[in-house]
Amino acid sequence: MARSGPRRCLLRVGVALFAGALAGCSSGIVAPKIKLPEQTALKADDESAGSSPISPERMTNRLGMGLRLIPAGEFKMGTKDASPFGEFATCEQPQHAVRVTRPFWMSECEITVGQFRRFVAATGYRTEAEQSGRGVNGLDLLTGEVAHRPERIWSSPGFTQSEQHPVVAVSRSDAQEFCVWLSQLEDRSYRLPTEAEWEYACRAGTTTAFASGDIFEPGLGNVGDLSLRAVFSAATDTANWSDQFPFTAPVGTFRPNRFGLFDMHGNVGEWCHDWFDATYYAASPEADPQGPETSTRWRVVRGGSWYNSPTHCRSAGRHDGLPTAPSTTNGFRVVLEHKVDEVTP
Repeated sequence: MARSGPRRCLLRVGVALFAGALAGCSSGIVAPKIKLPEQTALKADDESAGSSPISPERMTNRLGMGLRLIPAGEFKMGTKDASPFGEFATCEQPQHAVRVTRPFWMSECEITVGQFRRFVAATGYRTEAEQSGRGVNGLDLLTGEVAHRPERIWSSPGFTQSEQHPVVAVSRSDAQEFCVWLSQLEDRSYRLPTEAEWEYACRAGTTTAFASGDIFEPGLGNVGDLSLRAVFSAATDTANWSDQFPFTAPVGTFRPNRFGLFDMHGNVGEWCHDWFDATYYAASPEADPQGPETSTRWRVVRGGSWYNSPTHCRSAGRHDGLPTAPSTTNGFRVVLEHKVDEVTP
């Protein structure tokens, strides 16, 4: 029987886990710096959308984090026909017009273990999972069970990670505290993206299910596949290929979208600013929606993860998560407010 309320949109494939610095992406990938004309605005119904790369202006901050300037524009948010994607996809409707009226910087990649470690070293911060002493939800590959383990925290999530992997086992509150620290470090305003900004940036002018088209292509992102099933036989609904990464992959491993953003499909689910409401789209404003004005129990998580099937990592796919409940599938990326008179190095 379908759940009522916000959790009706929680994807079944991830329900067990969604309980709740080098240049660029620290991957060695260096993207070209091409300045976008100041008045350029993107329209998703442009006939050329998806046919060629758009390379917005690029900058690097003091952490060595690459950011892309995402131009203002408009797009269709959500899914026109949710029937192929299951009952939980109904929260992606109605599809509606959204205008992003201001450009913004978005980190090219998800925040890495190395970047988060610098935050912890500078502030002495302890994540909510550490403070509680319970750790986070994670897979036991031997038993197939999902349980809290005290030792499962951001620095030891239960699988091997390098400094270039996306940090996981962080709550939305942990992500917010990182943004506060980074804002103070640079005297700039960093924050989590709104859900609308996230989908707009993910689509990068496309109207298809994924940034590359309606079919998920190997090489687009790190999703649940045969490499996951090889170590966790209980994994179901996986892709029929192996990307060699059963869990997280180093950020920037897979190809970027037209805006030069990596890992928008899969790798880790990404915390957003908004409260989650499965019926919000029916009343969402057209210009710069911020999510429900009143709080709900859940926050928006976008993009899907290494545990989700490709279908559940679509551009329009919505997940919900308890803001205080970190998991080994969730991480985040950041937005930097754009200054109109800004000149990049």
